[in-house]
Amino acid sequence: MYLVFGSTGNVGRHVVSGLTAAGARVRAFTRDPARAGFAAPVETAAGDLKDPAAVSAALDGVTAVFMATSADALEHEAVVAEAVRERGVGRVVKLSSVAANAPVTDSYGRAHAAAEEAFAKSGAELTALRPAGFAANVLQWRRSIAGQGKVFQPYGDVARAVIDPADVAACAVACLLDGAHGGRAHQLTGPEALTAPQLTARLAAALGRPLEFVPVDPEQARKGMTQAGMPADLVDGLLASMAEPGPLRGGVPTPDVERILGRPPAPFETWLARNRDAFAG
Repeated sequence: MYLVFGSTGNVGRHVVSGLTAAGARVRAFTRDPARAGFAAPVETAAGDLKDPAAVSAALDGVTAVFMATSADALEHEAVVAEAVRERGVGRVVKLSSVAANAPVTDSYGRAHAAAEEAFAKSGAELTALRPAGFAANVLQWRRSIAGQGKVFQPYGDVARAVIDPADVAACAVACLLDGAHGGRAHQLTGPEALTAPQLTARLAAALGRPLEFVPVDPEQARKGMTQAGMPADLVDGLLASMAEPGPLRGGVPTPDVERILGRPPAPFETWLARNRDAFAG
């Protein structure tokens, strides 16, 4: 039995479907099974990551776990790691981040690194997947694109080899099914590093309309994010990660996806073709 935490997320849903397609028994952990919409043969386990009893119950009969959670809830992974230790789960594949690559320089990276360490100490065979920025992150631009035809973002000159979440999920499924990846950390990227203005231009071409990229002062971005309710420490960590270029932070494509899947990662346009309608309006 495979248990998927973060089962309704951009990566988690693909992990559930990928494991199911491979003929594996899958259980999806979710706060609201009815809303999650999983159908047989997928099982569901209702609960919250903050609830050790619910997490432990969901692990009944489980041999391998996929772990993903929201950026502001990484501390809850310690609850899962402890339950994994108590239940003797054999394998964990954790969705982490390139921010966890040493040297770790910000709070976001430290949170992921701490969660990786907790799972490594649980006794389970751990594989860490450290993707660069997700192609799906551009969905954050939908409102300003629809209302103003503009994209606002800080650090527009920093390139990231953004990756399709479906490719991250495919790597997770492969690592869950094959123990050869245990004890490793894979750096997952797309095939090319793109700046935010370059992503904006490709969105404009796909949508058939002009879009303007507007650089944003990082302090202004910080203010907007904290006013939207994001914890200040998380905001500082995310902005620090966005600001840092180079191969350790996803600025250079890596061969890891092709090594795992036997094919190159999909370009940004592949993700965009599947999600073009999300920008309608």
